[in-house]
Amino acid sequence: QRYKCADSLVDYCSGDLIDAFRTRLAYLQMTDDMHPDTYLSLVANKQIGITGFKLRLKKFFGHLDRTYLGPKWMKKSFDERTDGIGFIEKVDSHIHSHFAVRSPANAYFWNMEMNTEEIWNKICPSGSYDVQMITTIWGLTGYNTKEQKKRDYEWHDQVVYVRDFAT
Repeated sequence: QRYKCADSLVDYCSGDLIDAFRTRLAYLQMTDDMHPDTYLSLVANKQIGITGFKLRLKKFFGHLDRTYLGPKWMKKSFDERTDGIGFIEKVDSHIHSHFAVRSPANAYFWNMEMNTEEIWNKICPSGSYDVQMITTIWGLTGYNTKEQKKRDYEWHDQVVYVRDFAT
Protein backbone atom coordinates (compact mmCIF):
# COMPACT_ATOMS: atom_id res chain seq x y z
CA GLN A 1 0.00 0.00 0.00
CA ARG A 2 1.31 3.44 -0.87
CA TYR A 3 0.25 6.77 0.52
CA LYS A 4 -2.33 8.84 -1.29
CA CYS A 5 0.25 11.24 -2.77
CA ALA A 6 2.47 8.51 -4.20
CA ASP A 7 0.74 8.36 -7.58
CA SER A 8 1.36 12.05 -8.16
CA LEU A 9 5.05 11.59 -7.31
CA VAL A 10 5.51 9.32 -10.30
CA ASP A 11 4.18 12.10 -12.54
CA TYR A 12 6.51 14.63 -10.95
CA CYS A 13 9.59 12.42 -11.01
CA SER A 14 9.39 10.96 -14.51
CA GLY A 15 10.99 12.56 -17.53
CA ASP A 16 14.27 14.36 -18.00
CA LEU A 17 13.45 17.51 -16.05
CA ILE A 18 12.41 17.21 -12.43
CA ASP A 19 10.32 19.93 -10.93
CA ALA A 20 12.05 19.85 -7.54
CA PHE A 21 9.67 22.32 -5.94
CA ARG A 22 6.51 20.35 -6.81
CA THR A 23 8.19 17.06 -5.90
CA ARG A 24 9.28 18.38 -2.53
CA LEU A 25 5.72 19.65 -1.91
CA ALA A 26 4.36 16.19 -2.73
CA TYR A 27 6.78 14.59 -0.26
CA LEU A 28 5.81 17.21 2.30
CA GLN A 29 2.14 16.29 1.90
CA MET A 30 2.94 12.57 2.02
CA THR A 31 4.98 13.05 5.20
CA ASP A 32 2.18 15.10 6.76
CA ASP A 33 -0.34 12.35 5.90
CA MET A 34 1.75 9.86 7.90
CA HIS A 35 1.43 11.92 11.12
CA PRO A 36 5.04 11.39 12.18
CA ASP A 37 6.08 12.11 15.75
CA THR A 38 9.84 11.51 15.62
CA TYR A 39 12.70 12.83 13.52
CA LEU A 40 15.44 10.25 13.13
CA SER A 41 18.83 10.70 11.52
CA LEU A 42 21.03 7.62 11.10
CA VAL A 43 24.66 7.96 9.99
CA ALA A 44 27.10 5.21 9.02
CA ASN A 45 30.32 7.24 9.52
CA LYS A 46 32.05 4.98 7.02
CA GLN A 47 31.52 4.22 3.35
CA ILE A 48 29.30 1.13 3.08
CA GLY A 49 27.40 1.91 -0.12
CA ILE A 50 23.69 2.39 -0.51
CA THR A 51 22.91 -1.36 -0.53
CA GLY A 52 24.80 -1.94 2.72
CA PHE A 53 23.21 1.11 4.28
CA LYS A 54 19.69 0.01 3.33
CA LEU A 55 20.37 -3.42 4.80
CA ARG A 56 21.33 -1.78 8.10
CA LEU A 57 18.20 0.39 7.97
CA LYS A 58 16.05 -2.71 7.45
CA LYS A 59 17.67 -4.42 10.45
CA PHE A 60 17.31 -1.28 12.55
CA PHE A 61 13.58 -0.85 11.96
CA GLY A 62 12.96 -4.59 12.44
CA HIS A 63 14.75 -4.51 15.80
CA LEU A 64 12.90 -1.35 16.77
CA ASP A 65 9.49 -2.92 16.08
CA ARG A 66 10.49 -6.11 17.89
CA THR A 67 11.47 -4.01 20.91
CA TYR A 68 8.05 -2.34 21.08
CA LEU A 69 5.74 -5.00 19.66
CA GLY A 70 7.38 -8.29 20.68
CA PRO A 71 8.60 -11.29 18.69
CA LYS A 72 5.48 -11.43 16.49
CA TRP A 73 5.92 -7.85 15.28
CA MET A 74 5.82 -8.87 11.60
CA LYS A 75 2.25 -10.10 12.05
CA LYS A 76 1.09 -6.71 13.29
CA SER A 77 -0.66 -4.34 10.90
CA PHE A 78 1.24 -1.42 9.42
CA ASP A 79 -0.91 0.89 11.55
CA GLU A 80 0.57 -0.67 14.70
CA ARG A 81 4.19 -0.71 13.54
CA THR A 82 6.84 1.93 13.01
CA ASP A 83 6.26 3.73 9.74
CA GLY A 84 7.70 6.71 7.96
CA ILE A 85 9.61 8.09 5.04
CA GLY A 86 13.35 8.61 4.79
CA PHE A 87 15.77 10.34 2.48
CA ILE A 88 19.26 8.96 1.99
CA GLU A 89 22.01 11.48 1.28
CA LYS A 90 25.70 11.56 0.40
CA VAL A 91 25.75 7.99 -0.95
CA ASP A 92 29.30 8.36 -2.30
CA SER A 93 30.91 9.98 0.72
CA HIS A 94 29.25 10.40 4.14
CA ILE A 95 26.13 8.23 3.72
CA HIS A 96 23.30 9.03 6.08
CA SER A 97 19.51 9.27 6.22
CA HIS A 98 16.82 11.55 7.59
CA PHE A 99 13.48 10.00 8.56
CA ALA A 100 10.11 11.31 9.64
CA VAL A 101 8.79 8.40 11.70
CA ARG A 102 5.44 7.50 13.20
CA SER A 103 6.33 5.45 16.27
CA PRO A 104 4.32 2.51 17.61
CA ALA A 105 1.67 3.59 20.12
CA ASN A 106 3.63 2.36 23.13
CA ALA A 107 6.87 4.15 22.17
CA TYR A 108 7.57 7.21 24.25
CA PHE A 109 10.16 9.75 23.15
CA TRP A 110 12.58 9.06 26.00
CA ASN A 111 12.68 5.32 25.29
CA MET A 112 12.78 5.87 21.51
CA GLU A 113 16.02 7.77 21.98
CA MET A 114 17.44 5.10 24.30
CA ASN A 115 16.41 2.22 22.02
CA THR A 116 17.76 3.97 18.92
CA GLU A 117 21.15 4.32 20.59
CA GLU A 118 21.27 0.66 21.63
CA ILE A 119 20.02 -0.77 18.32
CA TRP A 120 21.97 1.49 15.93
CA ASN A 121 25.21 1.00 17.87
CA LYS A 122 24.75 -2.77 17.60
CA ILE A 123 23.92 -2.72 13.87
CA CYS A 124 26.34 0.01 12.82
CA PRO A 125 29.09 0.36 15.49
CA SER A 126 30.82 3.16 13.56
CA GLY A 127 27.56 5.07 13.23
CA SER A 128 25.87 7.93 14.98
CA TYR A 129 22.28 9.04 15.29
CA ASP A 130 19.99 11.91 16.19
CA VAL A 131 16.47 11.54 17.59
CA GLN A 132 14.17 14.52 18.03
CA MET A 133 10.51 15.02 18.74
CA ILE A 134 8.75 16.58 15.76
CA THR A 135 7.23 19.95 16.56
CA THR A 136 6.66 21.24 13.02
CA ILE A 137 6.43 19.08 9.93
CA TRP A 138 7.06 21.80 7.34
CA GLY A 139 10.57 22.72 8.43
CA LEU A 140 11.48 19.07 8.97
CA THR A 141 10.48 17.91 5.50
CA GLY A 142 12.17 20.90 3.92
CA TYR A 143 15.38 19.87 5.66
CA ASN A 144 14.91 16.17 4.86
CA THR A 145 14.43 16.87 1.14
CA LYS A 146 17.19 19.47 0.67
CA GLU A 147 19.35 17.10 -1.42
CA GLN A 148 16.52 16.56 -3.90
CA LYS A 149 17.36 19.87 -5.51
CA LYS A 150 20.51 18.30 -6.95
CA ARG A 151 20.27 16.85 -10.45
CA ASP A 152 22.08 13.63 -9.49
CA TYR A 153 19.63 12.71 -6.71
CA GLU A 154 18.42 9.14 -7.35
CA TRP A 155 14.72 9.44 -6.53
CA HIS A 156 13.87 5.77 -6.74
CA ASP A 157 16.89 4.61 -4.76
CA GLN A 158 17.35 7.31 -2.13
CA VAL A 159 13.76 7.82 -0.97
CA VAL A 160 12.76 4.94 1.29
CA TYR A 161 9.60 3.93 3.14
CA VAL A 162 9.94 2.18 6.49
CA ARG A 163 7.12 -0.22 5.58
CA ASP A 164 9.14 -1.44 2.58
CA PHE A 165 11.77 -2.80 4.99
CA ALA A 166 9.18 -5.00 6.69
CA THR A 167 8.83 -7.53 3.89
